[in-house]
Amino acid sequence: MKKGMILYVTEGREDVPEQAADELIEAARSLGVTEVSVASCEEDAVSGWWRLITRGMQQVFFVTASYDAVPGRFESRSTPVRLYG
Repeated sequence: MKKGMILYVTEGREDVPEQAADELIEAARSLGVTEVSVASCEEDAVSGWWRLITRGMQQVFFVTASYDAVPGRFESRSTPVRLYG
């Protein structure tokens, strides 16, 4: 079963480097998530949801997180919520 995740960054959005998102995607894949969409606004979240559905994801989860530039890592701010599937 293909699983997707939308990571909605609520704090530190402007500090998220491209390679941090790549590292997050690799970590999520090790947890069984096929694809991750990083969103920093509502439009990005909706666009990411649509992209995941059209790429064949059978389940889509949504989680909020903050990004701290000093250690260079994401921190979850919520438990994953299943949006689809």
